[in-house]
Amino acid sequence: MNRELVFTMFQVDEAGIIRTPGPFEGQNLYIPYFWYLHISGYREDIQDGVVAFRVRMEDRAQFPELANQDVVHLKQQENGMIIEISRLAS
Repeated sequence: MNRELVFTMFQVDEAGIIRTPGPFEGQNLYIPYFWYLHISGYREDIQDGVVAFRVRMEDRAQFPELANQDVVHLKQQENGMIIEISRLAS
């Protein structure tokens, strides 16, 4: 999975939000990339159903939207939607 494939598989608006109906609808365009890493077995940490990834240089190279982000947290909701969690609750 890479940026080009995301644009091939999903309709993405000018703000970088996926508009294709499905589990990534309404999420940033890099979310399928990280979810693919997760289902492929790569992850930094999983806690309470939240999967954490440290943003690497190669991630930023593909997704400049991650320039100011160090970690991406993802969670699959009960309805199957994959969402990014901005902050973990204390």
